[in-house]
Amino acid sequence: MSRNLDACKQAMVYLEILRCMSKHSKRTCEEILNMLLARGIHIELLTLQRYLKKLSESDPAYIERDNSSKPFGYKFKTTASSFVQNLTIEESLLFKLVQERLRYQLPSTLFKNFSPLFEMAQQKLDSNLGRASREGKWTNKVAIVPNSLPLMPPPVKPRIFEIVSQALFENRQLEIEYKNAKQDVKRHIVNPLGIVQQEPRLYLVCNFVGHDNERHIALHRITEAIKLPNEAMIPPEFKIDEYVSGRHFNYSGDDPQFVRLTLVFSNPETKLNLEESPFNKTQHIENQPDGRYKLTVIIEDSLLLDGWIKTWKEIAGISFIEKVSVQNMEG
Repeated sequence: MSRNLDACKQAMVYLEILRCMSKHSKRTCEEILNMLLARGIHIELLTLQRYLKKLSESDPAYIERDNSSKPFGYKFKTTASSFVQNLTIEESLLFKLVQERLRYQLPSTLFKNFSPLFEMAQQKLDSNLGRASREGKWTNKVAIVPNSLPLMPPPVKPRIFEIVSQALFENRQLEIEYKNAKQDVKRHIVNPLGIVQQEPRLYLVCNFVGHDNERHIALHRITEAIKLPNEAMIPPEFKIDEYVSGRHFNYSGDDPQFVRLTLVFSNPETKLNLEESPFNKTQHIENQPDGRYKLTVIIEDSLLLDGWIKTWKEIAGISFIEKVSVQNMEG
């Protein structure tokens, strides 16, 4: 199943790359990378170059690459309709997987951007595959199960998302009106740093002008946004991946607290599952003399962690729980 999820993520990036293309003017790899960043897609430059190369050399080729001078330029080679007509069976099936994966992962207004392509992929399957065919039946043999209860995405105003995206792309400050969890409405000027998706929610990662710490705020709670002419001040050491790895967003506050968690449990299947999918690289499991298992891991203390322990306590046979505060992931 993990391979299917990885394929879905890659397919989504391919779709976003195609959305960045123009039929009339060529765009450089750096320009496309910045456009993806503004849409919350974070990939390495070398990865993007590899994807563009595949798209320009595929059969049929969806984009053309001008390598007569550096930097190379890219633009659409075919129309959107011919792109869909040239979808292979495998690509159509993959888009169906992407559709299911994104159904509860994006706000409805954003999900609609991909609806025409998903519909065309379904038409391709319906017209080229009989319901009795192996390929036609395959879509009913693959499912994606979330780790948490599925929730409907909160509505994000399209205008708000567009302004925030433009400010990110152009590296401009934002003046926002924001309603916090206590329903207090305040105005702030912020430096936008990135957009992060956690399950059905979207967050703007930013720092408030006059403060040196990074924060994240729910995009659907922004009631007004104005792009300012001032250039955003981006901390040179800021990395979105490092920020994301240390937070559970809607499960923890602005100041994450880390603990050394110790669990003693008896279910060997739980041990196997945790060895296959560990919490993180600090996790260690030891066999105990009495046949039980002892797990230690440095992890962020959160409601999500407490919920996991409560859910699996009886099934895993957890008989001992201890949390010791530590400074960070290194302990």
